[in-house]
Amino acid sequence: ALAALYFVSTRWGANSKQRSFRDQVITLDTAALTSFSLHPAKLAHAELRFERTADGWTVTHDGAVHLADTADVHALLGGLARARAHRFTGYWDRLATRYDLTDSLADRAVFRLRDGSERQVLFGRGQPAEDGSGMLSTINVVGENEVFSVKGTMSEMADQDLVAWRPTRLMAGRPADIQRVSFQYSMDTAYVLERAGNTWLVDRDTADQSKVDKFLADITNAKAQTFADTMNIVGRAPDYSMRVEFADGRPPVEVHVTMAWTGLVVTTTLDPGSQMRFDPARELPRMFKTRPYFLP
Repeated sequence: ALAALYFVSTRWGANSKQRSFRDQVITLDTAALTSFSLHPAKLAHAELRFERTADGWTVTHDGAVHLADTADVHALLGGLARARAHRFTGYWDRLATRYDLTDSLADRAVFRLRDGSERQVLFGRGQPAEDGSGMLSTINVVGENEVFSVKGTMSEMADQDLVAWRPTRLMAGRPADIQRVSFQYSMDTAYVLERAGNTWLVDRDTADQSKVDKFLADITNAKAQTFADTMNIVGRAPDYSMRVEFADGRPPVEVHVTMAWTGLVVTTTLDPGSQMRFDPARELPRMFKTRPYFLP
């Protein structure tokens, strides 16, 4: 009798259904992606279209094409490349409203592959994992009724607006790879910080190595505040300029800061088409040092 009861409970019991659900929610061949679109609910499901180019990813919104933050794109796609179920949440027809998976509340993603096929995914409301290990994303593959919770922040990322997808970094590379930094200021001040073997020089004077190390760490992590696409600096010469050259042969990076009527505007050759706002109180003195600062 006990054996029969066990057989019935495991075959038709409440837990038997959970064991029958697949472990793999979706498998997305990210190398075969040509483009994908996000339709965030917060943007009334307007399209953010991401295109793969030879130089990375771009994002288009309202006809304007911008450089996309490659790290963020890879984070989203990496979470979906082999999305494994943390748990089976339930069925879409029963849980759609509770987990923001209805047509009006869900964030929709459309992934286009080289073979012409598409995969569509709905992202619902994210939530913290029960064990405190991070966030869970709620996912429904369009055309299926099952809803799964997957570890990661894909739900949050799919609901971001355009600004969140555009890079605000001003510099790239590692401090150890920087060979030379040239400064040019509008008050006719110019000098060069350059590595000679294991020693840093300011023009021809030996620099304080600890100050140089801190400065290089600061500029490689430098970011702007937000975007200033509508601010007009056409024809204005930069007030602060920096050119960074690298020992590994990568192209130099230039950063220019220009004073406008409503604040400072910064541009970088990492993203030639963008203008961003620059913090005059914190970032300006941190990135654009005077020559005496580097002397012992």
